[in-house]
Amino acid sequence: EIVGEFLEDIPQQIAALRGYLEVGDATGAERQAHTIKGAAATVGGERLRDVAFEMEQAGKAGDLSAAAGHLAELDTQFDRLKQAMTNEL
Repeated sequence: EIVGEFLEDIPQQIAALRGYLEVGDATGAERQAHTIKGAAATVGGERLRDVAFEMEQAGKAGDLSAAAGHLAELDTQFDRLKQAMTNEL
């Protein structure tokens, strides 16, 4: 049940993070990355957590270009985690 909720929720969370980056909201991006980081840690997605942490730190520093530079890796790590989780179901 937790896995299903995670897999349903994270794409929305990533989309929200993209939105904050697009409008230049560093604080929103930081908070959103923090949310993704926590969710990933809860389900054991360490690589996804690590990328979200990097994005959170970039947002905290106000470096939106650095945060945005991690988006592709965030997507990749989510896809890998999703694949691993769905293989387990």
